Amino acid sequence: MSKERLDALITDLSFKIINEINNLEKKNDKKKALNLIDKALGVLSNDGVYAYYVYIISQKNGEFNKIFLDSLEEIFNIAKYKEAYNSDSRQNYFKDITNDIHKLLFLKQLLEKTLIYARYHAKALQDGE
Repeated sequence: MSKERLDALITDLSFKIINEINNLEKKNDKKKALNLIDKALGVLSNDGVYAYYVYIISQKNGEFNKIFLDSLEEIFNIAKYKEAYNSDSRQNYFKDITNDIHKLLFLKQLLEKTLIYARYHAKALQDGE
């Protein structure tokens, strides 16, 4: 995949994250999800991809899993290790990708950039209201 196409995908997915957050029914969940962008980015940056996965699932909110894991399936599959990402085999995917440092670091970069863009999109929308 070309760098331009990859950046377009990251941009699209960051918008998708914000749209899915805005579609949450409970206002409290929206606020938590917006805060989760920053927290998840911090966990990812400081502790790595597997820690990001564990942190997201520890939120015990199916909607957050959908937003921060399943909606990013395209990114996970670009950096796939042995098997494609799907919601049924999340744990195996994140465990297996740690076996290839290059793919792991590539995935980390993709996730960081996506969450950073999502954070900027959220900020732009808040400033526009």
